[in-house]
Amino acid sequence: MATAEDSRIIALYLARDERAISETDTKYGSFCRAISIRIVGDSRDAEECVSDTYMKTWNSIPPQQPESLGAFLGRIVRNISLDCYRKKAAKKRQGDCIPFEELSECLPDTQNSGEELTNAVAQSLNEFLESLPQEQRVYFMRRYYMNEPLNLIAERYGISANKLGVMMHRLRKKFKEKLIKDGVCTEGGGR
Repeated sequence: MATAEDSRIIALYLARDERAISETDTKYGSFCRAISIRIVGDSRDAEECVSDTYMKTWNSIPPQQPESLGAFLGRIVRNISLDCYRKKAAKKRQGDCIPFEELSECLPDTQNSGEELTNAVAQSLNEFLESLPQEQRVYFMRRYYMNEPLNLIAERYGISANKLGVMMHRLRKKFKEKLIKDGVCTEGGGR
């Protein structure tokens, strides 16, 4: 559900009023930059990803009219930042493991499999998250959606990084079991 301020910002986009971009940056700029910097690891690349996010948002509203502007922006900046990271990693052929790559052991290859498989993975993920206790759901989302480092999450919630790492490993295993049960992937990982 959109807040009154979000509704006002969305109305600016719908009216094609350029103030929509500055209002978005004022309210969500630091949120978007935080997500991007955790993925790309470089403030200049993160700024470029955030700028690209605003451009994509401008081109998406209308026709789309998001219920939650924050979630809408978060998804866009995350995807743009992951693309940027992949391009950089492909050039270097090296790089640190980002949280999304930890999940790759669970996920089928959706890049070449079409929208139907991508939607099936998303449905399974949503059901999986709904089945988790709130504490575990928060840890999972902070790690794999917001790309926060384990030590930062552990520090924030007052648990040891080792305990959190073990918990994340078990949650990934449970998620893979859910995907297998749902017929989204096989024991080997891919479809």
